[in-house]
Amino acid sequence: MSYTFGPSAMLNAFNDDAEIEGLFTAKADIRAMLDFEYALICAQAQMGIVAQEHADIIKGAIEKFEIDENALAADFKNDGVAPPSLVRQLRANLEENVRPSFHLGVTSQDLIDSSVMMRLRQSVAIVDERLATLDQALDALVARSADGQILQARTRMQNALPISVAEKVGNWKSQIANLKRTKPDYFPVQLGGPEGAARKLGEPYDTLCTSVANALNLDAPSHHWQTDRQPLVAIAVWFSVAASAMGKIAQDILMMVQTDIAEMTLASGGSSSAMAHKKNPVLAEIIVAQARYCHAQMAGLHTASIHENERSGVAWSLEWMLLPAVIITASKSVLNLNELIGGAQFRTP
Repeated sequence: MSYTFGPSAMLNAFNDDAEIEGLFTAKADIRAMLDFEYALICAQAQMGIVAQEHADIIKGAIEKFEIDENALAADFKNDGVAPPSLVRQLRANLEENVRPSFHLGVTSQDLIDSSVMMRLRQSVAIVDERLATLDQALDALVARSADGQILQARTRMQNALPISVAEKVGNWKSQIANLKRTKPDYFPVQLGGPEGAARKLGEPYDTLCTSVANALNLDAPSHHWQTDRQPLVAIAVWFSVAASAMGKIAQDILMMVQTDIAEMTLASGGSSSAMAHKKNPVLAEIIVAQARYCHAQMAGLHTASIHENERSGVAWSLEWMLLPAVIITASKSVLNLNELIGGAQFRTP
């Protein structure tokens, strides 16, 4: 049997996350790109790079713009990226003398990378809130246990020494605390222009970059990062580590609900087609699988971080395929663990 993600896929029962998935749709991507163009034209007008009259017309066109999705899809297959179609369609709504002022000095990668950073910033904020909720759920789990309840610590799969429920759960909570302490806080705007050297953006570049970044709630980078994917990979690593932390807790629970150990019970479990007595810890299993899935995708993302020369179509395309999978899967694993902990109970000795 083979499972896949996508429309009507059975695994969506465990990986469906409308809040995060909504940030990685074509609609969200286009909206963020338009926000970038709006911020750019405002900054360029303020600095006198383009006429204020032209800027006002362009801002109005952006505000009213509705993209032709069919044309976008057809153009994407030819261009390999969305911005050329987006720019062509919006430019067609401008008077001819205004068109040169739109998208001035920038290129597709500026829109694409800035868009993804805007949406990654939102994703981090959402998962950070989910981690706070999980931390509270773990406190509630301890509170539901018997006073002074002792568990059996296990090292290298062998019984070791006694450990309290608070100590066991405290180990889990420490990983959540570390995730919150190390959450990404650097989301750079991309403003490098066609060749990545920002030669067509005018002077002073730093002022323009800072203005655009501030308008988008992003950071102004110290250098153009079109082929330096460290900022993006670092954010993805945090999500993968979050999935690992969820997987560690779920893996411990899988051990503790084993029939012959029975230190913990779960509110729900899966049935067997042949053994009616079984109550399989399916959600815990899925959380561990989600962590390992993220690990596998991260290998690809690290590979995709190697861009040749000043821009790579191959590495870039691979990055787009893998990044949403890591973010969505890791984010959902936090939700899944919240659900699992909510129905967990340490068995009274």
